[in-house]
This record gives sequence, structure tokens and C-alpha cells, in this order.
Amino acid sequence: MRSESVRARFGRLVSEAAARAGYDLSRRGTKAVLARDMDMTETAVGRMLSGQTLPDPWSYERIASVVGLELRDLLIESGIASPESLSTPSQTGATRVGSDSITPDDAAHALGLTDPVAREMIAAAFARQRRIQDAERESDDGGGAAAQA
Repeated sequence: MRSESVRARFGRLVSEAAARAGYDLSRRGTKAVLARDMDMTETAVGRMLSGQTLPDPWSYERIASVVGLELRDLLIESGIASPESLSTPSQTGATRVGSDSITPDDAAHALGLTDPVAREMIAAAFARQRRIQDAERESDDGGGAAAQA
């Protein structure tokens, strides 16, 4: 038995969702209303619903919105995209953005630096930059709390 194609699954999902959203596709003129709401031609909607073609990707978001589906669910359930491909980096652990801060030693280790002198230089550079930044912050605050007393 041949499995349902992506085109057929997409068309079936949209058709079922359209029915739940109140589009009675058995009634004359409803497909035209659906096409207008989706900003597509009636022919394109008919071919999509019958599983003959997939619409242009730029229209996926509009289609999902019109029939009351989450775009993510439509793309995954139809087989256009995998859950992994639509995961944000924080969901996959692919990035440390927004994670806890690291020490200069952690940074040297992550960079693969094993030479103790290189590690010391990195720590010194970070410490120097922190002093410069703190001094700039104090001057921006009008000299700090002591200057304002």
C-alpha cells in the first residue's frame, strides 16, 4: 500500500481544517470564498485541496491562519518539515545564548587553549576590559555615588 503523499496530506489537512472553520466546501461558491480569504485563485485552492499541488511556500502562513491551524502544525503534520527543523536553537541546545556567564578559564578551555601563559593572557585581557567598562560606567553616572554625595 502506497503512503499518502505530502501534497495529499497537505490538502486533506487544509480541507479538514477549513470545514472546522466553517467553510462548507460542498456548497457552491464556498471554494471561491476560501480562495479569496487565502489570497489565492480558486483553481489553485482546488488543486491544493485535491492533493494535486502544493501552494507556494509564501502562502503557507496565510492558509494556516485562514483555516485556524498553527503554521508549525500544518508544516509538520503534512510532512513538509520535521519538528527538529522548526525547533528554535534554545530548544535543541544548539546555542548558549542567554545561558549562564562563563569564566575566562572556561573560554580558554572552550577555545582549546592549553598553554598556561595564553590562559593567563586571556584572563588579564578580560580583567582589563572589565576595569575599562566599569570606569566608563562610573563616568556616565556622573562619577558614581561618591561624587554625588
